[in-house]
Amino acid sequence: MRERVDQRPILDQVNSEMLVSVNDAVTRALREAILSGKIRPGDRLLQDELARQLGVSRQPVREALRRLQSEGLVVQTPQRGLLVREFTKADLQEHYYLRQLLESEAAQSAAERITSAELQELKALNQAMIQAVAFDDTSTLVELNVQFHRRIRESARMPALFRLLEQLWVGWTVFTPLFLPQRSRRSVREHAAIIAALEARDPERAAQTMREHIAHAAKEYFSQADSDRHSRGR
Repeated sequence: MRERVDQRPILDQVNSEMLVSVNDAVTRALREAILSGKIRPGDRLLQDELARQLGVSRQPVREALRRLQSEGLVVQTPQRGLLVREFTKADLQEHYYLRQLLESEAAQSAAERITSAELQELKALNQAMIQAVAFDDTSTLVELNVQFHRRIRESARMPALFRLLEQLWVGWTVFTPLFLPQRSRRSVREHAAIIAALEARDPERAAQTMREHIAHAAKEYFSQADSDRHSRGR
């Protein structure tokens, strides 16, 4: 098992003048390090060492790790403490498959029930994502993407479906694709197509555009993962 985090610096210190709380800044820094591959699946996460590298106290690191556990990126183990979660390819394929099924159902229902105010919020979120793409602000992009999809789930007005999707919206299939080259630009275009279908009150098109959105993310993720494995095998 790798323990790279406690052996050499891999994180930039958090700027205390950032326009976000220290807890948010530390969470973003650790999330980005995990999703960009600086900290890898199976790596051990030591609070003291992370705090030292980030230039903060242990408290915001502890809070950040708690948040990352809720996002499914970090797990607590009895023997080795906190680790970056490892997923098999089969896990990820099943995850994407279930998201396609359930999120397309949520979009279909939302097309019939979404309010004008919710549509405006979706447009504002996607516009903010476009700005984040322009500034290469991946952390903000990830957070806005979570809000975008959650708003659609809420607009479906199906509490049981919402709870199921909340359980699925953790881990690598949710966050990693936005770190792939050009994926974020394609993602906001696909979001625009979903919004158009919702605004047209077209349930079938809303379901289709959502299904295609997740399918495209899956295809690009596995293509990149296979390419990375091939490169490491050389």
